[in-house]
Amino acid sequence: MAVATAVRVRTQRTRRTQRAERTGWEVLTALLAGTAAFLAGTDVDLVRGLTVGGLVGTALAPVWIREASRYRGAALGGVLLLACLISALALATWRSATHPTTEAGVLFELVPVVSTAMCVGALLWGQRVLSPGIVVCLYALGSFMTSTMGSRFAEDPWRFGFSMPATMLLLGACMLIRRRPRKRLLADMVALGALTAVTALSGARSMSAFLIMTAVLLLWQHRPRTAKRTTSALLSLVLVGALGLGLYRSLEGAALDGYLGQSAQQRTEEQTQAAGSLILGGRPEIGAAVALMLHEPLGYGAGIMATSTDMQVAKQGMSRLGYDPDNGYVEHYMFGTRIEVHSLIGDLWIWFGLAGLVLSGWLLWLATSYLGRSMSHRTGTALGIFLALQLGWNLFFGPIISSLPPLALALGVFLLQRKDDVPAPSTPKPQPRPSRRPGRQGQRARRRYLAGGPQRA
Repeated sequence: MAVATAVRVRTQRTRRTQRAERTGWEVLTALLAGTAAFLAGTDVDLVRGLTVGGLVGTALAPVWIREASRYRGAALGGVLLLACLISALALATWRSATHPTTEAGVLFELVPVVSTAMCVGALLWGQRVLSPGIVVCLYALGSFMTSTMGSRFAEDPWRFGFSMPATMLLLGACMLIRRRPRKRLLADMVALGALTAVTALSGARSMSAFLIMTAVLLLWQHRPRTAKRTTSALLSLVLVGALGLGLYRSLEGAALDGYLGQSAQQRTEEQTQAAGSLILGGRPEIGAAVALMLHEPLGYGAGIMATSTDMQVAKQGMSRLGYDPDNGYVEHYMFGTRIEVHSLIGDLWIWFGLAGLVLSGWLLWLATSYLGRSMSHRTGTALGIFLALQLGWNLFFGPIISSLPPLALALGVFLLQRKDDVPAPSTPKPQPRPSRRPGRQGQRARRRYLAGGPQRA
């Protein structure tokens, strides 16, 4: 009896010690994941476009690279990124015979993209350790820390500084409400309403449109169920397109009538008169991008500077839209230190050639598939819908450098669906009774993952 009692006591002590060690490892892993998410949002450049978050993500690559490969689309994204880097260097070597090159430009154009990829991996792993809402909030807090460092922050602090971090923080905080769908919807709508009001008063037309569309699509997603069969993803995307067109017309009229402020009214009038369209008048760089694509279909490569012929081709493309390119903007901004066409698709094509176009198509597919799946299956979050809409806009009208920080978070949201979470096709079975606490499943999965210690994480 004494021996049995001693063995039992020793076994209990061993279990307590293992439990204590696992708890300590869980705390350490959670702190590391939270720190990585926070630093990923800071967007602080260390050298040649390498951010603090990218450096931390690179250091954590042995931890997250195996975990990231288990997410749907992550492996394809890694292959496309590798193909883009090889294409950029090959194009730069080829173009160097006819175009001026800068070694610093090669690093400045490649390092930020790689740094963003490292942040995406760290965010995916962080959401495996912590909840997605906590990771988003930490990322937003990190973004707040550097929101005042923008070159145009003094011009309009909200529009060029606090708008994106505030949106990510408020919508990320709403994601923490997992067990009360109605309360979460109410919190999302209140946050979107407040953000829309402040953003509209600042004169940010596109940002206001994204917020309004997010609110409308979120309400549509929570509509009462009137049929057993779900709405198709294609029909949902048609709805998104129709809503976007109607909202574009409405905001254009509101801006022309002065409801968005005198500055927005003046800009809208000038842009509409110049090109006959608010979008083409506000983004004449699209004319330069199309003209350059027709002039050099294979792209330019990293670190390649434009020649006088390239500048003339770009100016002619912008002139066709009614824009006067002889004002110094083309020489100083678009072709001053690198080729910049104010479009994520255009910039990726310039830097990476045809591989960049394929990568752009993959990003567009991620955004549209997320919207279609969210609307048809009622699974999207307010933050995910907003990021999908913004990514779609940035692909056509957003410069690559300013588009990379929200792109990292968007990929962290779009790639969140894991391969092993997708059920295999089989014979239809009766639907089980829905759980009253849907958030418990994710919590249990994180606990099982962390319980394995360093070997699992």
